[in-house]
Amino acid sequence: MMLVKQRMLLLILLLCGLPLVLLAACGSTSDSNKTGSKNTVTINAYDNYFDPKTINVTANQPVEVTFVNKGTNVHIVEIKGLIAETTMQPGEKKSFTITPQQRSYKLYDELYVSKGMEGAFTGTDKATSSNNAPSDNVQNTKIKNAVETYRQYVIQQTDSLVTSTQQFNDAINAGDLNKAKVLYAPTREYYERIEPIASSFGNLDPGIDAREGDVSDEQWAGFHRIEKALWVDGKTTGLKTYTDQLLKNVKDLRQNLDGIKLVPTDIIDGAVSLLSEASHTKITGEEDRYSHTDLYDLAANVEGSQVAFNSFKDYLSEKNPGLQQDIAGKFQKVQDVLKPFRTDKGFMDYATLKDGDKRAIAQSIDDAGESLSKVAVTLPKTAN
Repeated sequence: MMLVKQRMLLLILLLCGLPLVLLAACGSTSDSNKTGSKNTVTINAYDNYFDPKTINVTANQPVEVTFVNKGTNVHIVEIKGLIAETTMQPGEKKSFTITPQQRSYKLYDELYVSKGMEGAFTGTDKATSSNNAPSDNVQNTKIKNAVETYRQYVIQQTDSLVTSTQQFNDAINAGDLNKAKVLYAPTREYYERIEPIASSFGNLDPGIDAREGDVSDEQWAGFHRIEKALWVDGKTTGLKTYTDQLLKNVKDLRQNLDGIKLVPTDIIDGAVSLLSEASHTKITGEEDRYSHTDLYDLAANVEGSQVAFNSFKDYLSEKNPGLQQDIAGKFQKVQDVLKPFRTDKGFMDYATLKDGDKRAIAQSIDDAGESLSKVAVTLPKTAN
């Protein structure tokens, strides 16, 4: 009996211990695999430069990108086409999970790009050779026509922005609070349609469009500073410094367009980033937090991005007709989702929307941006 009991005890110990051994072994292997496959990148934003400024990652694989503001200034960082403009206070850290395609994306800081704060974020696949053969003359012509079409659109929108900003300022300077409020959102629409281009001119974008907290209070000006005065303070007095500077900035923006060289991939990447910003940041209502005119901005972002896409319609219809039709359908879906919120005079007050409404808008914009991001892979990387 004693021998039987000993054998039974040994069997029980083995049965109890075995799972623990197996579990420990499996856990060790799992941790090792997780560590080995983890794809992470940290980009430090110092005042006037990135470290590193050139980043290569595996294409078509998720990667976690963490920005760390190690400078003493506020930074507005972006990887065009992957991560929309992101405001970071000194010491702040923000992470994003993205899946870059096999191509290069522009890394830059909106506030300090004019001082050389830019770099490259590239998705690579060494096992796959890239086709660098030049496209035929027909494709080249279609791409050049697309770039010129978009250039003319940006110029037309900026001309209208200058005219409308002058009218907006005139209403404020005349003390007409109600008229200034009516003109605020329609004036901003011209800017919101071409925001990716404006962001390439250093401090012009923050000077025109910075939100409270994006820059120091001493630097804060532009539309949103005026917006707060009109809706929160309920006044038009004491704003001439801001209205004069706003008009100067939009005129400078227009002047800078005369010599701009547009790169096809930058046009599409800018549109993708604009859609991403709309669906992830502006959808919260933080953009026009005082006037609640956010639907004007969201609709204008979509319209401007759709024009960028439509500019390449002839090229895509031949290069990838399936993708062209898919993107067109996604943009139509966005318009369908926004339609119930339109009014005879523009759009509903954003504060009246339900959370479900906002999620539906964000999802439709996200879907359009995801499909649009596939276009840039096929485009040349040089200016036209």
